[in-house]
Amino acid sequence: MKFGAFIMTYNRSNILHNTIAKIKLQTLAPSEILIVDNSDNSETEELVASLDDSSIKYHKVGNNSGPAGAATIGLRMLSEKGYDWVYWGDDDNPPSNNHVFERLLSYDYPKDTGCIGLVGQYFKTCKAEIVRVPDVALEGDGIIEVDNIAGGMTKIVKGQAVREYQIYPEEKLFFGFEELDFDLKLKERGFKLYCPKKEYYKKRKEKGRLNLKKQTSFKTDNMHRNYYSYRNLLFISYRHKMYFGFLYLLLKLFSKSIIGFKFGWSYGIENLKFCSLAFTHFLKGRYGKYF
Repeated sequence: MKFGAFIMTYNRSNILHNTIAKIKLQTLAPSEILIVDNSDNSETEELVASLDDSSIKYHKVGNNSGPAGAATIGLRMLSEKGYDWVYWGDDDNPPSNNHVFERLLSYDYPKDTGCIGLVGQYFKTCKAEIVRVPDVALEGDGIIEVDNIAGGMTKIVKGQAVREYQIYPEEKLFFGFEELDFDLKLKERGFKLYCPKKEYYKKRKEKGRLNLKKQTSFKTDNMHRNYYSYRNLLFISYRHKMYFGFLYLLLKLFSKSIIGFKFGWSYGIENLKFCSLAFTHFLKGRYGKYF
């Protein structure tokens, strides 16, 4: 088995060193670690050079292409080299322990497998929203099929799927649900996504996330993130012909823009601006980095 990895990074050489070290300590370490650098300075390049490790390769993007652009570069470069499996890594999300790659890749997955990971979710197309996998579904041995595996959840992609079908994230999304877009493309090509039940359950238990009840709280922080999320979800649901989900998103976005005034006029106006931007930029086809 030929196993490679890429790590996306942007001006965070101070934490990248730790992530590289944790990947190198894996009991099943990738034979190549590709650093895809979105940075606007030379610090990351200098760090990689100082490590003097032939298994660590460096690619400077030349601009901030966001996680979507960087992941596309990493997947393309490593799949073209013939890797059977490619780890999709972030500079701030190192593997949770030294055995995680070995455990994930030790399972006997079906031939139609396109992606594996520690933690996954379902995706409800009629609402275009991520849905939590019930605890009870993780009981027992074996693997469980999911619809989406986020980048920070030890996402490992089958190189063959990328290589033969040229499946990549939509680069113009820049940030927000680019993994979902990629996973939906995999599924449309007949590939499936799996998580080992024992590893999934163990991870959920370690994080204290068993027996959680659904929360419907209105989050008032990080409007920039919300802008990208709604803009990109509108694109994804429409592109993948989830028309009921698309209409539901429009209703949800309208409701959110009104409910925001519950937290004061200042917040309400600012929230309305971000919601409006998400919708108008979708209509105008304006994507990429905005903030």
